Amino acid sequence: MQLIINLIPVAVIFVILILKKHMLFAGLVGAVLAMIIGRIGIADAGTTVVEGIGTLFSAMAPILYAATAAMTAKGGCFKSVVVGTERLLRGKFAVLAALLVVVQSFATYMAGMSAGNTMVIAPLIAVAVGAVPEVIAGLAIASAACFITSPASTQAVVTAENIGMEVSAFSTTMLPLTIVFIVLGAALAFIGVHKRGRIINEAEDDDETADVPTYKLFIQAIPAIALLILVVFGNNINKLIGVHVIVPAFTVCIVAVLTVLLTPLNIEKTCDALVDGSKFILTTLFSVGIFLGFINIIAMTGIFEQLAGLVGMAPQAIIVPVAMILAFLIAIPSGAFCAGVLTLILPTLSLLGLSPIAMGFIALATGFGTQVSPVQINIAALSDGFNKDIMWVVKSNMKYMLGALVFSIILSFFFI
Repeated sequence: MQLIINLIPVAVIFVILILKKHMLFAGLVGAVLAMIIGRIGIADAGTTVVEGIGTLFSAMAPILYAATAAMTAKGGCFKSVVVGTERLLRGKFAVLAALLVVVQSFATYMAGMSAGNTMVIAPLIAVAVGAVPEVIAGLAIASAACFITSPASTQAVVTAENIGMEVSAFSTTMLPLTIVFIVLGAALAFIGVHKRGRIINEAEDDDETADVPTYKLFIQAIPAIALLILVVFGNNINKLIGVHVIVPAFTVCIVAVLTVLLTPLNIEKTCDALVDGSKFILTTLFSVGIFLGFINIIAMTGIFEQLAGLVGMAPQAIIVPVAMILAFLIAIPSGAFCAGVLTLILPTLSLLGLSPIAMGFIALATGFGTQVSPVQINIAALSDGFNKDIMWVVKSNMKYMLGALVFSIILSFFFI
């Protein structure tokens, strides 16, 4: 009975969101109900909301990369990259979209996180093909698989600890599945662009670069290319030279200097573009942080641990699929940071004696659930990169993430 009562705030949030009301209103109603049900004081609730906002703003790399990407976009760098690559690929935009999904996957796997890479790569794809739903979903699927299984990710560390094995061993175990979902994400992007074509406004698809030589385009594209290289290979460069010098702040400075030297923007306009570029992501993270605070109030009732405990009641033959579905659903309202969701549910599930690969599948399902969570920072990055509302991205991703969940459940019967 207590489980049903504790579930009321979560159910109310889902209903309000389905009715297309603002997520902050939904979160507030759910949080107030949770305070009443759990007898949570106003002081504790207020502290929790502030901590939720702080959690989102503690991720400085995506904020810096978002501002830098917007700055280079204003300098025409992304447009130059896309037009130049288009000429080399002879207009094969579907191939370009698939390749950039693979680049995103590689960058995420190396870094252990996706949002910072998304802030750089999503604008490239947006300029090339526009907000194609399959491309956005492909990026999300590949990113989720990579940040769940990367040996550099917090999610892999949490999962490995609950399994009782080394994180490198866990990543090696999951590598075949990682590759499967990278290929799936790239294929989805290719099919989407091949089927729909480019979703670009005529005003955005002008001929201002038609007479510009390809080599000049790539010269102007250098700041964007440098940003991509520093984001993707920064850790490798640091290890190679033995000094931790490629950090987000250094990357911003280098790219800003290149923007001044190689694009039409002067120093004043470059600085203005950097500041202006931060506005969308900062505004988004503020609202998402408040919503996360409301969700954390609901988590204080213990509902997510209680839901995880239900899995043990399922028949042995379907215990992993049931756990995967539950993990996916829990991640939707509480998926700001996937590692936090895993911390909520994996300790309880680990008591069931599941195999490492089974726990890996549950972690994957959690990752896919975060990609339809309005509080997920990678969703905020996709929203910014493709210039779409967060709830538009969530709704667009939903059927593809459900498909990824069903596909992973089917795979689990063969791998476990």
